[in-house]
Amino acid sequence: MKHLRNIFFLVASVASLTLTSCKKWLDVRPKTEIKESEQFSTEQGFKDALYGSYQKAADGQLYGGNLTFSFLEVLSQGYDNTTKIDHDFFYAATYQYSNAGITDIINNIWSNMYATIAQTNYILKNIDSKKSVFTADNYNIIKGEALALRAFIHFDLLRLYAPSPKSDATATAIPYMTAFTVTPQARLTVSEVIALCEKDLKEAETLLKVYPQMSNPGGNDDFLAFRSNRMNYWAVKALLARLYLYNNNKVQALAYAKEVIASNNFRFITSGELTTNAADLNRTFTPEHIFSIYVSKLRDPVSSYFMMATGDKMYKKFTITEERRKAVFETAAGGSTDIRFVSNSLWSVSNGIIFPSKLWQVDENRESLKKRIPVLSLSEMYYIAAESEPSPAEGLKWLNRIRAARNIIELQAGLDAAALQNEIFKEYRRDFICVGQLFYYYKRLNLAKIEGALNGTINNTQYVLPLPNQEIEFGK
Repeated sequence: MKHLRNIFFLVASVASLTLTSCKKWLDVRPKTEIKESEQFSTEQGFKDALYGSYQKAADGQLYGGNLTFSFLEVLSQGYDNTTKIDHDFFYAATYQYSNAGITDIINNIWSNMYATIAQTNYILKNIDSKKSVFTADNYNIIKGEALALRAFIHFDLLRLYAPSPKSDATATAIPYMTAFTVTPQARLTVSEVIALCEKDLKEAETLLKVYPQMSNPGGNDDFLAFRSNRMNYWAVKALLARLYLYNNNKVQALAYAKEVIASNNFRFITSGELTTNAADLNRTFTPEHIFSIYVSKLRDPVSSYFMMATGDKMYKKFTITEERRKAVFETAAGGSTDIRFVSNSLWSVSNGIIFPSKLWQVDENRESLKKRIPVLSLSEMYYIAAESEPSPAEGLKWLNRIRAARNIIELQAGLDAAALQNEIFKEYRRDFICVGQLFYYYKRLNLAKIEGALNGTINNTQYVLPLPNQEIEFGK
């Protein structure tokens, strides 16, 4: 692919960690490019290359911005003010993808995602011939994570740049890059890409089974710490649940979601963790993180979009009005007790304006609770289970469990499938504010309406991002 000719590979070095620090394993500095033979002559070289892959994914062009709280959240109409004509994201909010500024965003997402994939392929190209350099289970862990990250990025490319399977599973989609190469690769169909994602994830699942722990009890190996910030064993299973649901394979989606839930590695946030002292406020619900992106410089974009300083302009901000907030949480129907609604740590006033403050980076907050954006969460596993159960009655049980955890009344028995699906939709709107998952929900079900959109009927004109011109010119 054309953009691979100019890739700069991130090679990271990990700073030593202290007991009192955040253990910022991903807060690293790129080195200059070094020879491939030297890079992969040691286990540390493979670790550094893997860290570089995560660092690339955390860039503001990808999961550190565009694919979470900015561009993708705007596409889902997650904010109120972006449809105002003077807003910086107006053309995104109205799906005018031919606008030059939006075209640049779309092209940058594409090129940076494939650059991240190339980094994982750089690792996979070398790892099997270097098994002898690895200690303990690190060969399995590094290869498993590289495969999982490759599948993760390809899956999101598919969800962005191709129709959903429900719309057209046979449509020509994207190339699936399984080798480190600049040779043009044919674009595969939606179904073919999903099959390759599944293949990579199943292999990753087998490899990562050697280390299912979410922490490093001994504390002697920093590489095994903070597993929720990496494509860990349970993240692979959670991603498989998401992939299967996207492909309408509800039997497998349910099985994997239930397995993640039953692992007891994750728990729901408590109201106390949202109302405690400033140091311990847990705005992003880290106990629920199955996989989260560590963004070392998250403070800058969050302050830019979700806070008001003297001289700031509203057309550069992301806001949710109180009227909209009450409607989303259904406060007139018992939702006013929802911990996601009442918590002052999730909704804060900045210069007289209410902002969603889920991602605020506050100095007093413990380092281990900052710089993380959830990508795969426990709540999603419950929603997948609720949607995938054969009967609405069984699905309702999963939904009521999470409603209880959020401190809202349980739904009464007797909901039919359509009513249950509507309640699941409402939960997606409430739970995934600022993280960019709602757009994929609309697209997966090929819904003809996006709440808050100025456009009338929504279809693949809005759901499918245009391929970069250079990809059309150069690809097969």
